Amino acid sequence: MKKQLLITTALVSAVVGSGDAIAQTTVTGNMELTYAAKSIKDTSAANTNSRRHFLRETQINVQNKGKLNNGIDYAAGFALEFDGRGSSGGRQTYAIDNSISNENVYLDLIFGNTTLTMGVDHAPRGYASAVPQVYSSIDLAAATGSATSFVIGGGVVESAGFGVNHKFMGLTASAYYAPTLASTGGESINTLTSDINENSAYELGIAGTLANTGLTVKAFTSNSKKKQADMGGDIESITYGVGYNFGKFAIGAEFIEDKNNHSRANVATGTVIAGYSTHTRTERTKYYGVSYNIDKNSSVSLNQFKTELGGSIKAATNGDEKYTTLSYGYNFGPVGLSVSLQKFENTNYVTASSASGDMGIVRVTANF
Repeated sequence: MKKQLLITTALVSAVVGSGDAIAQTTVTGNMELTYAAKSIKDTSAANTNSRRHFLRETQINVQNKGKLNNGIDYAAGFALEFDGRGSSGGRQTYAIDNSISNENVYLDLIFGNTTLTMGVDHAPRGYASAVPQVYSSIDLAAATGSATSFVIGGGVVESAGFGVNHKFMGLTASAYYAPTLASTGGESINTLTSDINENSAYELGIAGTLANTGLTVKAFTSNSKKKQADMGGDIESITYGVGYNFGKFAIGAEFIEDKNNHSRANVATGTVIAGYSTHTRTERTKYYGVSYNIDKNSSVSLNQFKTELGGSIKAATNGDEKYTTLSYGYNFGPVGLSVSLQKFENTNYVTASSASGDMGIVRVTANF
């Protein structure tokens, strides 16, 4: 849920003193309710359908900050997410307990503009977009079965690990290391023998808006060695982009390249997409956007991305994905409303057939 912009206020706030150390704890929450309707026509006719859905996602955030007894600033926290996934009847087929506690778990030690961090899903990451958008067109596309993703390299920062980031001139430079790609952390040392069969991974990047300008930039790269000898190749990813805010108007463009991401799962089944393992494959996405602030509470955006596929698996595909999204958002303070209309061509190009269609969503968010 924290992929979208959220404004939070404290539900509970407490100050606790212990000697010279002072800490403050806050509890916040957010909720997202979505109505979605989509129409898909598949060239194979097997998956042609029209569907409607009501979706929910809720999250509780516990955050603590203060000073250690040696004067060093620190911050720590975790989130509990309940996103409607279940063993059946949800958006995916894996058990619900897999997704409750794997977001925004962290312990930070802060030395001025430099922070040492450890945890899961907290450090700066490559999918921080430079493209202006009311709602991420790529994120929305997952609901139609799109094979495009802004989570590069199998989700390095979404894996348990540690890193360092440094702030300067409005930008943040970061480095993150995950001992085991795609692992959100076992509960104790006794679970090591049953851990995920993946190699280590790293992600390096820089992102932010330059001080006293409207210029936003991002550049990230990640790498992980292939986990098995029969894999198509190592996971290598890069993304970069630039955006500019003129006041009322904003524009932006970015590029995403993901190579041999054998950890990528099908959004409908949760299983690894066929062909991701034994073939070499390269996904190249070009993403563009423009937005306009109608007034202080409302804005509209138009976004488009196109993803082309390369590597040895390309012969089994049927063209490139193309998505166009028009979105409108209104801010009521603690409650937000957004409406998005999306048109797509050749979604899920990893199969021999292709699909096209339309989707519309109405999303309401509440922050408390």
